[in-house]
Amino acid sequence: MAGAYREERRRQFRQDLNTLKEEGYLSAAITDEVARAHHQYHLDLMAEEKLEKEEVHTPIKQESVSVNKPIQKPQVVKKTLSPEELRERNITWSLNIGVILLLIGGLFVATSNWETMTPFMKSGAIAAVSALFFLLAFLSKKVLNIEKTGFAFTVLGSLFLPIFILSLGWFGLLGSYLSIQGEGKYFLGVLGSFVPAIAYLYFSTKLQSRLFVWFTYISISVGSAFLLAGFSLPLDYFYLGIMLFNGLVIYVYHWLKSRSQYTLFSKEMVHFSQINLVLSTLFMLFVYDNHILYSVNLLLTAVIYLSMMFVSGKKEFHFVFSAMIVYGVYQLIENSILDMAGPLIYALVAFGFMLLPNLLKDSFQLNKAFQYTSAVVSGLAFIYISLEGILMKMGEASFILMVAYFIIALNFIYLTNVHKKHLFMYLSSIFLFTAFFEGFALVDVNLMDIHYALQMFLAGFVLLLIVGTNKGAKLLEFIRNSSRDVSIGIMILAILLAELEESWLALGMMFGLFALSSFIILKVEKRKLYTQVAIWTIPVASGLTIASIGQYLHSYQRYLFQGFTEDIHLALASLFVFIMSFAWSKLGEQTISRASFLVANGFYLLSILASYILPTENDWIQPLILSGGILMFSLLYIRLRLQVVPFMISITTLLAYFSIWEAINETDKLEFIHYTGVGVLLFAVAFLFHEKEKYIYRAFSWTAHIFYPMALAFSILESFDKAEFNFLTAILIYAMSMKLSSKEWQKKIFLYAAFTSLFLTIATGLERLYFYFETPYAFLITSILILVLWLWSKDPFRKRIPYYYVPFSILGMSSFLIGFPKEGPDYLAFLLYTMIVLFHLQKVKWDIFTWIPLVLLWKVALEFTIYEGWSNQWSIALLAGLGILILFTGKLLYKHLIYKEAGKSLLNIDFYTVVSLLYFLCLYRFETEMLWTVPLPGLLISLAIWLQQNRVNPKWRIFVPVASIIFLLQPYYGLMMELELPELFEREIYVLPFVLVVIFIKKILKGSYEAFTSRLQWAILIIVALLLIQDGLASSTIYDAIILGTLSLTSMLAGMFIRVKSYFFVGAGVLLLNVFLQTRPFWGNMPWWAYLLIAGSILIGVASYNEWHKQKAVKGEPTLITKFKENVINKLKEWK
Repeated sequence: MAGAYREERRRQFRQDLNTLKEEGYLSAAITDEVARAHHQYHLDLMAEEKLEKEEVHTPIKQESVSVNKPIQKPQVVKKTLSPEELRERNITWSLNIGVILLLIGGLFVATSNWETMTPFMKSGAIAAVSALFFLLAFLSKKVLNIEKTGFAFTVLGSLFLPIFILSLGWFGLLGSYLSIQGEGKYFLGVLGSFVPAIAYLYFSTKLQSRLFVWFTYISISVGSAFLLAGFSLPLDYFYLGIMLFNGLVIYVYHWLKSRSQYTLFSKEMVHFSQINLVLSTLFMLFVYDNHILYSVNLLLTAVIYLSMMFVSGKKEFHFVFSAMIVYGVYQLIENSILDMAGPLIYALVAFGFMLLPNLLKDSFQLNKAFQYTSAVVSGLAFIYISLEGILMKMGEASFILMVAYFIIALNFIYLTNVHKKHLFMYLSSIFLFTAFFEGFALVDVNLMDIHYALQMFLAGFVLLLIVGTNKGAKLLEFIRNSSRDVSIGIMILAILLAELEESWLALGMMFGLFALSSFIILKVEKRKLYTQVAIWTIPVASGLTIASIGQYLHSYQRYLFQGFTEDIHLALASLFVFIMSFAWSKLGEQTISRASFLVANGFYLLSILASYILPTENDWIQPLILSGGILMFSLLYIRLRLQVVPFMISITTLLAYFSIWEAINETDKLEFIHYTGVGVLLFAVAFLFHEKEKYIYRAFSWTAHIFYPMALAFSILESFDKAEFNFLTAILIYAMSMKLSSKEWQKKIFLYAAFTSLFLTIATGLERLYFYFETPYAFLITSILILVLWLWSKDPFRKRIPYYYVPFSILGMSSFLIGFPKEGPDYLAFLLYTMIVLFHLQKVKWDIFTWIPLVLLWKVALEFTIYEGWSNQWSIALLAGLGILILFTGKLLYKHLIYKEAGKSLLNIDFYTVVSLLYFLCLYRFETEMLWTVPLPGLLISLAIWLQQNRVNPKWRIFVPVASIIFLLQPYYGLMMELELPELFEREIYVLPFVLVVIFIKKILKGSYEAFTSRLQWAILIIVALLLIQDGLASSTIYDAIILGTLSLTSMLAGMFIRVKSYFFVGAGVLLLNVFLQTRPFWGNMPWWAYLLIAGSILIGVASYNEWHKQKAVKGEPTLITKFKENVINKLKEWK
């Protein structure tokens, strides 16, 4: 009840407040301020009530927690402007823009003689402009009671004050010393800043404006800079003074914030001091002379940012403080004698950031932040000293660097134990690795030559042994896993680098140690992923050890190991891992043994690939490797019974066949079975294992089926005259495969393969018998045989045939299109082919594909008219007749143009009607001297569209005659282009039919889609009017003006009599535009400033009228313009 009562009181208060505003007792600014204060007061009451309810319902045990919980500040609701406020804002903008336009125009008129004015008059003019703005502000505020406009003019007048003072110096009215080029030019800047600052300070207190507070601060800041510059200080001392000024600003803020009368200034000073400090810092960072003094300025700036953090209470300043400290220390070290101790000082700075919160008593809870800062500084120090060592010392090993790396690593190990962050863990391990690597580099320099990749690998290996497996040292407890991860990554990277440089001996040593490392990880690692990967890396690294050593022997001991190529290396690696699998089994490591067995087969597979990719020095190496591969993969299948292995056996058998053939073949007598023979062999093996081993049967049969089509293609290329034997064999094989298959999709594939083989048998047979018939007739004969088989067969065999027959026959029909011109029997054969395909499509109800043979028939008919030498008239007659025949055939076969049968998801379309349009469209390509042939194609198309009225959905039936009438424009314009039209009426003859079409469309639609047709009518009338206007402007004759005026007047009268807005307003607009264009020389001769004066006067007049109308509305008196507007609007509402 209390909430409802309070809401009622709030509503009543706002109603009374709006009444006081409307009656003129309160201004808009005061009303807004009171409304916001009352709204905030209401939100605070709700927040307090909610807090009291929470305290009442909170249990006693949680009382202390609820008391310490901070109260969330209610979200301030974004203010929405009322209609009255929006109106006042628009009046203000209109008045402002109008005054500015008038001012620009007036200034141009007034300053046309600026060069003839004296300096005193020029500065006086600027002062007069400022005074004018202040006068307008007074009138707007006191007379018109528009607060915002008065404030805007006050701002404009205030901005001219520094311009006026600077103009005095510019024109030398204050003497040569205080001129722009004089010695006291900076003191002129002081006057131009401090004197306006007094006015800004006055307006700040008078208007309580934050903008003038900022003007005051900016003027004081700029004036202070000019004052420092006036003493001609060096650049670095100038910035030192600027930083002292920033410190003074912070002190002044500390003094102001405790005094309530300066609240407006203290609130804005927080933001100003931050912005001023940031800008000063940016300028100082890029402009300086002395590096030592520059570093002192940076450190002083850091202290000021630290002070700003205490003053403003914002912890974010510690980022800038840290950056300034680091950058200042860097400048101090690099430009002084401290350069020798640079790494030590950087480390001390990093430790200093961790100690700083203790010195500040952690006032801002920044302990964690400064620890992270210490980590970042340490990391940057690591990068810097490393780059310095590489670039400046040419990567020379250094004991000092090694010690520095150990110190940085200890720093991160400490941070890891404090925060337990994964990033610190890995950084600690990386820094330790860097220290170890630097140590091995020292060994390389002083004791023995070690390849740098092997140095990296040994550093990672030592990191793994010392840290990754250490379980005793508590300090290293949290970096144990990260050290293992880093060591693995480093060792892999070292292996890659050695591989790139082909250091085979070092690579073999690394692979051996990596296998040992994998075994160590397998025993000490608890993470499942690592143990699973280690099981596989042990045999892989072992095999690569043998392969790398073999490559080393082949590369560097070539005379002793001639012919010891890469494929043999991989085969020996496979044999070694295969033997090791039994050794691991004896040691009780069954998982490693199983992995080794699989990896051995993988190496052998790589050996097979290498025998094809890489060159060999003996023709029998590849057959031996492939034969061994059959044995290897057979053992793999016997042991693991994997389904994929029989495919490997079958593919290896295929490759071994060709490899052995190439090794022993010395004659071409059996060349025609070179490729198909292996296919028959694979089929024979598949049929042999059909009932014994289904996986072997499946693998060999699929390999044979995939390879056999390629074998047939190769046999055609090599021995085309004997290929029919291979295709007959293919028919038998595919027929047997279809009979043995149990799945429907396999039966279809083998059936279609048999049909394809039948076509190729017929094609090669015709070629072998030297018949005249070409390839298209092979398609035709095959299609006839398949159609006979389809008519003779029964389901389900009958249902499989159309999926092959239709695309095959379409391809066959397309083959007739190659090689024009044709003989008479060719055209008859194509016509027979078309009838057969259309008959089959009609029987199987595949109406969606009927367009393809119909389009091909159109193409052949078109080629017939071209190559048979028919005249254009007879060609038009033939194609038009065929189009009409096809159009009425579709009308007889289909009741609807588009329909959907029950139980089917696809739509059926009468493609006979659709393709007939193609026949009509191609008539446009024929040109004759007979005039009746010009509109004939368009008339036939329009007729075809008109005949579809009763064949479409009733919902769309009304649009068919509309489309037909619209298309009639094409034959009309085609005929008009053939006739000689009077130049005076040519544009009218071309554009006015569109108006007639719109009229007919509205008659046909009979009130349907009224909104759309009205917009269309508007658009057509406007476009037609613009085209007629453009024609009149182009010719500029009195006759065009009379015609345009007559048409526009006719449109106006028609609109008035039939009460249609579009005709009336378009006609009136064209008539007025015609009058304007006839008087355009007058408007074109007016100067540009006249337009500014007119526009400004109009804006001021509109704003004044709105203010006057507002006053009349408050009194309840309607204006004459309002009455006239309402009468016109009421009348126009009755029109269409």
